[in-house]
Amino acid sequence: MTVPTTNAAPDDAPLALIAQTESSAFGELYVRHAARVYRYIYVRVGGAALAEDLTAETFLAAYTSLNAYDEQGRFAGWLLGIARNVVADHFRAHKADLPLDALSEQPRDSASPEEAASLNLELERLRHAMRDLTDEQAEVIRLRMFAELDTSETARLMGKSEAAVKMLLHRALRALRQQMQRQEETR
Repeated sequence: MTVPTTNAAPDDAPLALIAQTESSAFGELYVRHAARVYRYIYVRVGGAALAEDLTAETFLAAYTSLNAYDEQGRFAGWLLGIARNVVADHFRAHKADLPLDALSEQPRDSASPEEAASLNLELERLRHAMRDLTDEQAEVIRLRMFAELDTSETARLMGKSEAAVKMLLHRALRALRQQMQRQEETR
């Protein structure tokens, strides 16, 4: 699956409303958001093939429930809420939890073998360090960094205030940095 990398528009609400009656508009929403949904799902499940399947499932669920989009918050946040539910449903059905496992399988665009090896090592360090974070800390990092949601959308999805999300992200990044430094020291 080739995931488009077009950046999302700041306000997709008008296009989402058009997409309720015109499927071509939904195609544009897919182009705008597929990469961020895939990245978010990928870091949750750890495998490219499964991430592709769950990304497709997310967009199918979004398409079938597009009439439920009520313009409260950005479209990207609404879509990532669906992605969170799709991943949670998958884990419930399969009784497995592989957050960031097998991250080294992540597809590369055109990296040289040396670049790919270096990136794999860094991703492996990140995967190990994130294991020691709380679930909330890991989720705020996934939503803000991998899914590229803003603070208000992250807060809405996590059921927290923006101030709480900012503090949680600050603490999560500090804890992640400390974990990675400890790993470096033990090498």
